[in-house]
Amino acid sequence: MVATPSSRQQLPALLDLDIDRQVDLPVFRQIATRLREHIGRGVLPAGTRLPPSRELATQLAVARNCVIDAYDELIADGLLEGRGRHGTFVAANASAKRSTKKHPNWAPSALRRHTVHGYPVPVPDNAAFDWRPGLANARSLPLDAWRTACREAGRHLPPQGYGDPRGDQDLRRAIVRWLHEHRSVRVEPEQIVVTQGTGQALTLITQALLRTGDRCATEDPGYAGAAVAFLRAGASLRYVPVDGDGIRVDDIVEGQSAPVMVHITPTHQYPMGGRLSGPRRRALIELARQHGTLILENEYDFEFNYAGTNHPPVFSSAPESTLLLSTFAKAVSPALRLGFITAPPEAANVLAAFIERERSHVSWPAQKVIEQLMVSGELDRHLRRVRRHYAAIREAIRERLAVYQSVIEITGDEGGLHVVVCGRTRALDRKLQATLRAQGVLFDCVRQFATLDPDANGLLFAYGHMDTEMLVTSLDQLERCVKEMSRR
Repeated sequence: MVATPSSRQQLPALLDLDIDRQVDLPVFRQIATRLREHIGRGVLPAGTRLPPSRELATQLAVARNCVIDAYDELIADGLLEGRGRHGTFVAANASAKRSTKKHPNWAPSALRRHTVHGYPVPVPDNAAFDWRPGLANARSLPLDAWRTACREAGRHLPPQGYGDPRGDQDLRRAIVRWLHEHRSVRVEPEQIVVTQGTGQALTLITQALLRTGDRCATEDPGYAGAAVAFLRAGASLRYVPVDGDGIRVDDIVEGQSAPVMVHITPTHQYPMGGRLSGPRRRALIELARQHGTLILENEYDFEFNYAGTNHPPVFSSAPESTLLLSTFAKAVSPALRLGFITAPPEAANVLAAFIERERSHVSWPAQKVIEQLMVSGELDRHLRRVRRHYAAIREAIRERLAVYQSVIEITGDEGGLHVVVCGRTRALDRKLQATLRAQGVLFDCVRQFATLDPDANGLLFAYGHMDTEMLVTSLDQLERCVKEMSRR
């Protein structure tokens, strides 16, 4: 029989009550006064069950009649109500009797300053016309396949401790096969370190391998998580411009100062969408070998390529100088919080030791579920489905917006799960942004990711979470906004 919320009796609240035996105030009145205060401040909300009188009397080391008298007084005042053998509860209308006096000084200063700054409230995931990046179409994964993977994972008991800091060995073996088949990368399971996604991977790498004052480099516009991880580790940061061929490798080294690490998104530059060209890949590898720079290769959406040459990872050509950061966020769902680092053996050892020391291991059940999806072939089948789906969405966006080429330009659409739309002029770009916001359309701006040019043009339109119906509705609204902007 499945338990329902009503089939279990509500447990009594834990009460913070102190009896002062040095004052003349009767004990029952002290109890009543403290309960009244708790109800007035909302510490005991309506419907809260109070401890039985005998139990509370034992806790306070007082006569039971003291508790009964206190409860009776508050029942008479309408703050409590007795429900026979079910117990004594805070009355439903007690909230109406609560004090409305505000005490702004009660808030800690560390929290008051955030109230003053007025940080925006996060928008719910189901907001209409939401084009923001970071989501994936998990609904395309058949529920039966997910249930089977969860059931198979449940056939194993978890480890007695935190588990292998590199990650579950069976999952790492599956990842090794996956890399060989899908990335032309050959490594050993000991070179895989399972992580809680790309963000945690960057934090892990920078905290474990960097020293305060180390010089690092990242793309600009670029993934903000990389810059944050570098700066939190105490590194100094060089922002390197990008263009249609990815990061401008010639600008990475400034004078004689070469970075210890450089973060890149070569497959689908984030956010501009360019792809690192062959000549620049070779130049980057030569730079890394010449200066001892470690390349952090972030392949956040490698699985989705629609046009052009999809190069193998930089890691395959420079395994001694590269850490390959991968994630299951786009392939399955970001809610899994699961990814992995492919590293040279010595780097994998350092990262594993750091994880063991910090106890930052990845959830074991999530690892087993992904392992089952990989070894069963369900992940491959799922990716074939969503590639067709995303390719169709990308083509629909291109077709719908092609007629507005005189006012907007679409770039970065050869791969990944988002496109960049730029107004032909800065004025048109700002008009489009204002029109979209006025119509409740949610999106990110390129300038949110830029430091070198804080007024950069461009809007990101991500479609990873969209089904066909949602796409049509969102494109209709987007097209109306482009038309309205064009008429101004």
